[in-house]
Amino acid sequence: MAWDAGVWKQMFQELMREVKPWHRWTLTPDRGLLPNVLKPGWMQYQQWTSARFQCSSCSRNWNSSQVLVLFHMHWSEEKSRGQVKMRVFTQRCKKCPQPLFEAPEFMQENTSRVLKNLVFQILKKCYRERFQLIEEVPVIKDISLEGSHDSDHCEACLQGFCAGPLRVMNLPQSWTPRVYSIYKVEEGVEPWLSRENGCSNACQNHTCRNLSISCCCFILIVIMIIVVKTTI
Repeated sequence: MAWDAGVWKQMFQELMREVKPWHRWTLTPDRGLLPNVLKPGWMQYQQWTSARFQCSSCSRNWNSSQVLVLFHMHWSEEKSRGQVKMRVFTQRCKKCPQPLFEAPEFMQENTSRVLKNLVFQILKKCYRERFQLIEEVPVIKDISLEGSHDSDHCEACLQGFCAGPLRVMNLPQSWTPRVYSIYKVEEGVEPWLSRENGCSNACQNHTCRNLSISCCCFILIVIMIIVVKTTI
């Protein structure tokens, strides 16, 4: 799917409502965003993904697996509001004499995966939730890529920001950003849902054990009384 800010905004808000339904988050494109240049209180997340490009001059198409997507995040606990600014770095045609920088076209699945990774980073950095992600959701390389990355025509490379994609590991495609289904609990720490259910179950089990012990003791006492009376 083509780079469409409206689609990214809608998908992002749907994902955030799944994990933080009472909080408001917005996603805004910002072409002036720069890696590691942050305002006070803002945090950063960046990911490389795959996409297609088309030259607006000669209509040439090319593919790239090194498309940088940059996010800056800010959370206001007092207002229960969060902001995300994002920038998608562009590339230009290497065949045209004076090419323009073109926006990428993303697969819908890759858009979803990049945003799911973003949601995890928000939970981890903004909410400081003590959950450990099993693995980062990998992007899909749906296209055959030949040759090395064309750094001379990559906007991020030309500005000195394209260090290459980070290593990611496999994760089932059915991944969703629900705290109790995507996170592996850190040692000694459990999600609130699991913790509440665990406490409830523990209390119930403890009560049952106490009742069982009491019943056994009562039966034993009755038997002893009967034996004593019979003996007398």
